[in-house]
Amino acid sequence: MFYSIVIFFAFFVTPLTLLSSIFYLLLFLIALYAAKKAYLQSLSFMVSETGLVERTIGDRFYYGKISRSSFYNSGFIFLILEMSESLVIDKNEKQYITIYHDAITTSEYRLLARLINSGRD
Repeated sequence: MFYSIVIFFAFFVTPLTLLSSIFYLLLFLIALYAAKKAYLQSLSFMVSETGLVERTIGDRFYYGKISRSSFYNSGFIFLILEMSESLVIDKNEKQYITIYHDAITTSEYRLLARLINSGRD
């Protein structure tokens, strides 16, 4: 959607030339690639009642917890996860996940909101 808006406004600002046509085509191809990548991406993670998270990306497993910097509103939840590849190793990396309200059930949404609020105390 972002690329479509950029192409739409750029079309009215710049005259249609060979160079601008190549630019529009390049933006359109980037938009198609990004949309395909986002559509094919699958996410698998499990959250416990205590806020511990297990996330699977491909064949790799990550373990960690929800960061205190995560936030939510009525439209989406933005999770910042402090993850490591092992339960023993303490080398954390941050991973970011945006979960839209209509993508999960109401009880799951409330659980994540409760975990974010409890982490801020």
